[in-house]
Amino acid sequence: MTSHAVTAEGAVGQVQVEPGPYRPSWLDVLIGWIDRLPGPTWLTYIGLLGLALALTVLKAAMSSRGLFGQEPLYFGYALVMWYPLAAYHYLSNGALSAWEAFRPATDCTNAEARRWRLELSTTPARPAAIVFVVGALAYAGLMVASPAGFDLEGHSAQFVVLRFVSESLWMVPVAATVAYLLFRQLRIVSRLHRAVARVDLFRPAPLQAMARLTARSALVLLAFQVGAFLPNLSDGVRAVVILLLLPVMALAAAAFVLPLRGIQSLLGAEKARRQAEVSARLDATMVALHRVVDAETGELGDAESSRLALVRIDALNKAFASLLQERDFVARLRTWPWDTSTLRAVVSAVALPIALFLVTTAIDRFLL
Repeated sequence: MTSHAVTAEGAVGQVQVEPGPYRPSWLDVLIGWIDRLPGPTWLTYIGLLGLALALTVLKAAMSSRGLFGQEPLYFGYALVMWYPLAAYHYLSNGALSAWEAFRPATDCTNAEARRWRLELSTTPARPAAIVFVVGALAYAGLMVASPAGFDLEGHSAQFVVLRFVSESLWMVPVAATVAYLLFRQLRIVSRLHRAVARVDLFRPAPLQAMARLTARSALVLLAFQVGAFLPNLSDGVRAVVILLLLPVMALAAAAFVLPLRGIQSLLGAEKARRQAEVSARLDATMVALHRVVDAETGELGDAESSRLALVRIDALNKAFASLLQERDFVARLRTWPWDTSTLRAVVSAVALPIALFLVTTAIDRFLL
């Protein structure tokens, strides 16, 4: 589907929207079901966390170490099992709220707006199913190839089956689908600047709305690194996870910044336009001022003419000073496509895995 949208410069641009409609994935159906449940959504997720914790306790009881032989952090696996579904819900809802805040900057019709909402907040059923299957098979293959690395040796068959089902058929493929939604959203956000019809430096909130979605993407990517600090991973597996820590942090920062370059370009172009306008007015004011001064000093006029010239010179001086203030004010306007609170949240999240790594390393070295 191709639709027309007026760009910030006033030209007609092409907004390419993928053909559809498409059938949303099974995860979108599940998220919709959770949203329709009575009561607050967080209460549902507390219940799901309780189920994940019960499954983790059951796995611990079936392991060779027994329920009471586990490190306390072992039960943090309940969070890891619950997290992918919550992350998908977090990204999907974030896309809906970001689009509603962004839409005033566009001239989209209702049909186009519905399409953008669908594209941003869901994944198509067939690609999502492929991602799920590939993720499940890849992780199952890793478990088979390195049972010791995944702490599968020396345990009961029931424990191994539970691990296989909970991780290969749920946790990892759902996490892969989250990654698919995340990168799909970032790709769409990187195109949304073409739909912008209004750029207002004094009211930048609509154009900063998508930064809240890309910030969610960065937070989701960073939160996946928590698995590096859970127990019962072999040194080799943990080393691989930690080795990926810095690239993932770089990827999270890129996920936050790069899709917003088009919107930042629009804000920068609007700032340059305003600066050019005020510069042109400054030049015109200086020309007028020079003309009056030259006329006053070059001719001997009567007293009334001199008085009027002085009045005009004073008015032009005041106009010139006001234009200088406007130029300085426009120069200080920021063209960042995010607000400071969103930026602080992302920077804090980037620092968190580093802090966790330093703390756990210190505990291992000095306390254990």
